[in-house]
Amino acid sequence: MKLKEIAFNNLKRRKSKMVFLILSIMIGVATIITILNTTEQAQMDIETKLDEFGANIMIVPKSNTLSMSYGGISIPGAQYDVREISESELKNIWTINDNQNLSIVSAKLLGAVDIESESAMMIGANLATEIRLKKWWQFQEGSEIEMVRSEEPSPIDPTRMMTVTAIKDFKPTDIILGSRVAAKFNKNPGSTVNLKYNNTKGNYYVRGVLEETGSQDDSVIFMDLATAQGMLNKDAKITLVEVAALCAGCPVEEMARQINAALPNGQATPIKQVVASKMQTIGQLKNFGLLLGAIILVIGSFIVFTTMMGSVNERTREIGIFRAIGFRRSHIMKIIFLEAAVVCLVAGLSGFILGTLASFGLSGWISESRFTLMVNPLYAGASMVFAVILGILASIYPAKKAADIDPTEALRHI
Repeated sequence: MKLKEIAFNNLKRRKSKMVFLILSIMIGVATIITILNTTEQAQMDIETKLDEFGANIMIVPKSNTLSMSYGGISIPGAQYDVREISESELKNIWTINDNQNLSIVSAKLLGAVDIESESAMMIGANLATEIRLKKWWQFQEGSEIEMVRSEEPSPIDPTRMMTVTAIKDFKPTDIILGSRVAAKFNKNPGSTVNLKYNNTKGNYYVRGVLEETGSQDDSVIFMDLATAQGMLNKDAKITLVEVAALCAGCPVEEMARQINAALPNGQATPIKQVVASKMQTIGQLKNFGLLLGAIILVIGSFIVFTTMMGSVNERTREIGIFRAIGFRRSHIMKIIFLEAAVVCLVAGLSGFILGTLASFGLSGWISESRFTLMVNPLYAGASMVFAVILGILASIYPAKKAADIDPTEALRHI
């Protein structure tokens, strides 16, 4: 009879204890896999949402301003040496070392205009670029927003062409209204709005109305940047610039530093810092989960140890017979190690499957969007290998004790 047949026959005879042994290791492995999958996908979800948010670098003019605000309430502060960004400086953004990671650069001019004797926030921007930047924007029925593509020289390399988008048949006097502005003044797509700033006034065509976004965009009037600059008497001046990196994992902190060096009158801040605390919380959760899984695995290894010791004590006569008929000490140890390896291999694989399914099931509690069922072959292999190594280490002493059994002494009990 081969050694593996002896090991498998023993496992079949002691099914209940082996099931308990498998569960003890499986729970620890499943805990670790659940935490690894959940935290990994949570981090990916945050980066994806940050990417969908659009801008991940904000550029504002440098200003020696003593901010006096708390809890969303502002009072007048001391302001001096307030600067603006010149539109001509924006080309410097495309000269940074990581310019290949730049996706969208949206310059904006902010101001307040009068609409039907009331003030409203107005933002001048390239509206086609703004629509690309804010991917969540949806327009009410009747809006005349149709995007078309064209080729223009690249700002990085003028000898190369790049694809740009524009709003079809867009005119300088066309505007887009936020949902609250449109509702307050009873305006719909196709309506005409009279806007006034000091002595400058004019009629503007409502090209589109935004669906409610739940953000400040709902209370804003959006118009063409050049038109806004003319109305506010701010020729070639910019209030702020939003920059979207090409990928969620781009080095936005380093890109912000490079932009600060390229724009002496601007200050670039990576918006990714806003979610740093959430990423830190996820990291802490991951560490706690791994610690918990490690504790469970340590407990599982003690269970393997005690189970194997009990098996050796119960099989003293059987082992004595094996030794008497010529089995070497190494053969006895191989039988014990093989039993532990088989049990822990099944436990590792089962733990990986359970952990993968558990992380998928928990996704609804962690994020509004359900995660994909992520099957990581590396985690699968590592789960089985680690479980087998743990089982063999926990079986070293029981195996050595079994190999040291004196066949003469063992046969006296027959």
